[in-house]
Amino acid sequence: MLDELLCGLEKQTFRSFEVIVIDDGSLDGSGDLARSWAIAGRPVRVFTGSGAGAVRAREMGVAEARGHILAFIDSDCVPDPAWLQCAMEAFGTGADAVNGLTRPMRPLRPLERSMSSGEEGLYPTCNAFYRSELFARLGGFDVNAAARWRFRLTKRAKGLGFGEDTLLGWQAVRNGATVRFVPEVVVEHQVFPRDFRDMSSRIAQVAAFPAMVKEIPELRVTLMQDGVFLGTRARLPLYLTVVALIAGRRRVAALAFCWWCISRVDSLRRSPYPLTEQLPWLPAEMLCDIAYATGLVAGSIQARSVVL
Repeated sequence: MLDELLCGLEKQTFRSFEVIVIDDGSLDGSGDLARSWAIAGRPVRVFTGSGAGAVRAREMGVAEARGHILAFIDSDCVPDPAWLQCAMEAFGTGADAVNGLTRPMRPLRPLERSMSSGEEGLYPTCNAFYRSELFARLGGFDVNAAARWRFRLTKRAKGLGFGEDTLLGWQAVRNGATVRFVPEVVVEHQVFPRDFRDMSSRIAQVAAFPAMVKEIPELRVTLMQDGVFLGTRARLPLYLTVVALIAGRRRVAALAFCWWCISRVDSLRRSPYPLTEQLPWLPAEMLCDIAYATGLVAGSIQARSVVL
């Protein structure tokens, strides 16, 4: 994936930039691969991290950067050839920070994982730009945010960080910086195959989301439906099913369960893949719904901030 990213950077129409790669303790030769590259006429600068994770690795990269604009991207992404050009045009017309459109490289099959982002206000570092002066003035990424929000630091989640990029984006907005979403600043994110260990780790992590929303209440407007539902109302029939069962209303629970099943099948119908190929995964997807809902409810109780 790193090779695909570096190829994408070499294809950039904007040519006045340097590439910094932080090799954060990899064992697969990624550092040597990066050192073999020259992009935009400059050798790729590779620095070795301590394995402390993505947040501290990005901070290391910022400390070594020599440009006036910091452009963040991840190793599992590929930028559009006009990625930098479109972002620089936005800075040329007064932007202090820019986030772009991130989308999966292809439509997802059930239980596959990727990343998408736009105007919802998450400001993910797979596609974000800051003036270096602004970044320094804001203090950079809050390395304590994940611990403060009780992000589950499992072995697989070590150093991943959680929401520090979102927090930085909103700090920029709150401090009067001009932050723009530019849809032409496009990054395509790799699609990862089904991985149940990874999925269980990420489900455990979702319990930190209510605490993040409590600290960044703007997300209730930009990201959430009705100020309560994370993403969409898709889990509403699941919650109704559980509440009805607890209340002993079995008929209501059965109707709510049917609603949940129908809505789940309807979401599969909107996929470009054949429904017959996806239906066998429906029970697993519904179990994931239950796990996500449980994590959100537990996190909401812990943070005293309702996110469903």
